[in-house]
Amino acid sequence: MSPSSSTTGSIMGKLTRLLAAGACLLGMAATLLGMGTTLLGMGAAMNTSKTRTYAAEDSAFPNAQIGYAPMIDNPEAGDATLRYLELRWREVEPEEGVYAWEAIERKYGLAALREQGIHLVLRFVCDVPGNESHLDIPDWLYAQTGDGSWYDTKYGKGYSPDYANETFRAAHRRVLGALAAFFGTDGFVSYVELGSLGHWGEWHIKSGEGLAPMPDETVRDEYAAAYLAAFPTAKLLMRRPFRFAAEQHLGLYNDMTGHEKDTEEWLGWIENGGWYGSEPHALVPMPAFWQDAPVGGEFTSSLSMRDLLERDLPRTLHLLEMSHMSFLGPKTAQAAYAKGYDAVLRRLGYRLRVTELKLTPCADGVSAALTVANEGAVPFYWDWTVNLYGEDAAGNTLYTVPLPLSLPELMPGESQTVSVVLEGAEIRQLCGGRKKSLFRSQTHLTLGIVDPMTGRDAVRFAMKGKQKNGRMVLL
Repeated sequence: MSPSSSTTGSIMGKLTRLLAAGACLLGMAATLLGMGTTLLGMGAAMNTSKTRTYAAEDSAFPNAQIGYAPMIDNPEAGDATLRYLELRWREVEPEEGVYAWEAIERKYGLAALREQGIHLVLRFVCDVPGNESHLDIPDWLYAQTGDGSWYDTKYGKGYSPDYANETFRAAHRRVLGALAAFFGTDGFVSYVELGSLGHWGEWHIKSGEGLAPMPDETVRDEYAAAYLAAFPTAKLLMRRPFRFAAEQHLGLYNDMTGHEKDTEEWLGWIENGGWYGSEPHALVPMPAFWQDAPVGGEFTSSLSMRDLLERDLPRTLHLLEMSHMSFLGPKTAQAAYAKGYDAVLRRLGYRLRVTELKLTPCADGVSAALTVANEGAVPFYWDWTVNLYGEDAAGNTLYTVPLPLSLPELMPGESQTVSVVLEGAEIRQLCGGRKKSLFRSQTHLTLGIVDPMTGRDAVRFAMKGKQKNGRMVLL
């Protein structure tokens, strides 16, 4: 008995479905095999990457924009990258509108310091107590005002001007503008400590001994605003956390560094605000200001170097760590106390280190990924350019690639990983024309941070390895 047409159709349908399923399985198998091949290929490509890590360097050393800032004419300044320049108004403008720039240039050797890549901490002052009665403002200005106070106090002898005098204030604005024009905007002056007012420019007056007190907040803010207008590219620092400093995101400085009571009082102002003279709210809290603006200062004169750097070194280091300080001067540590000298220097400012470099060949060339850590006390406050360089065996620069690394945003204890692709002719020079020779090339990869004043790489990295011409050799 022959099968019916319906039965035959059913059988053929089943066969068709079976064949289709088989084909599908074969396709899936092929796809899986292809995926396996792809994965193997990816694995092989990944295996061509090279990762290098770098150990920390724990020694103390001077570095760009941080460390000791000895007086500009100190013969023992050594290799400090900063110099402290205190200028008295009398020295700057001996005659009204006539400025002694040539004499100042010669006296302090400013051109030579620029060429060496040394930067300045500047303070302009009107009253420095001394052993003899004297004027720190010009004679012509004294003749026009003359309403201040001659004094003989435990601070010393001198003349305290009437800072509220309008003639004095107008002349002060003019001289600040002239100072700023003389020094320029190339970054030579890195820090300006707002001086002018009070003994040593420290914004306090021995008013308890008959001298006129400091002017009120309105006048003080006018002086501060004049500095802000005159030095827009420098980092400005005030002696105390005044409201103006908080509103304008200025830095602070402590001229009693190392003195426990005075430094703790200064830190208390920063944390909680406080009184200034008869004003209960003149000082305002600025607890995290150091993340955006620097801290400076100098060692107290009330303690010996032996106390600061030997007997009470742990206390000194603790106060520094609490202060997040970038520079110390003009009274710095004495090198004779080597242990303390190095310990203090190591705690000033940032400490940058490349922790890892990963190089991976890719379609466009070679991908370079760098991880940079900050193991110091503060960020690097200047947005200087960070470059990756390719150099030949003789040290000639073959190419330069800027890195998208934001130094001011790199906080202590943090790291940033950035990547760039080295392309075209540049990478062919690096690789000798063959990717397989990438890690056996005679070309070196180096890293540098460029000082815009000199156009030279100027930052030392706190990591073990070779550093030459201001650059860190990575590979």
